[in-house]
Amino acid sequence: MTYQTRSQLIAIDCALLATALMMAAMLFVGKWFPPIAPGLDAEALAQLYRENTLNYRFGSLLMMFAAVFFWPFGAAISEQMKRVEGYRHHPMASIQLLSLNGLIWAILFPSFLWMLAAFRPERAPEITQVVNDLGWLVFIGTVTPGMIQLLAIGYCAVNQDPDKPVFAPWFGFFNIWCATGFIAGSLVAFVKDGAFAWDGLISFWMAATFFFAWILVTWYAVRRAILEQAAELTAAAGEDAQ
Repeated sequence: MTYQTRSQLIAIDCALLATALMMAAMLFVGKWFPPIAPGLDAEALAQLYRENTLNYRFGSLLMMFAAVFFWPFGAAISEQMKRVEGYRHHPMASIQLLSLNGLIWAILFPSFLWMLAAFRPERAPEITQVVNDLGWLVFIGTVTPGMIQLLAIGYCAVNQDPDKPVFAPWFGFFNIWCATGFIAGSLVAFVKDGAFAWDGLISFWMAATFFFAWILVTWYAVRRAILEQAAELTAAAGEDAQ
């Protein structure tokens, strides 16, 4: 296995590490599944932070570690997109990678805010509420970078050469479909309860399902493309040697 193949496989497998860390933070450490209810009053919210101070601090820390592992994941995706677009001009691969920065920021920044809220849980409840609200609004409501990222991948995959496909034929449409699943998250600033609240059926549960399903499916599709590329290079090297 060449260095290029091995490094791409390491990069794409970072998606699994990022997912595991996020799930651990959300489910077991921070206990944010389901999220803190947006309708809680300031005093009840402050009490929650006082009772779960260490959980929220360690949960935020895990989320920060999880976020950075999306960078190598995105780099591996772009490397395979360049096989479709070419290595000289590759606008969709560049858009994908730039948009990923926004998605990572939407994980890193809220994690920092939740850590900040848990840093002095004895402070005035209204301040804790503002910091907590800002964290959840950014975390759930920042949907546009992820949408652009998935649309760029989808456009690239849909327009690949059918005679020399890099990705499976369904992969492009899958990305476009997942991008539509993020739209509902943009409404979290308008309601505090119901399906469109940040802990609601559509804004949180449906978006989370789309998000984690996209990670796992993309990991599988891009990993397969990397292995196929490696097999093609090995076969070509064998022919040259004959």
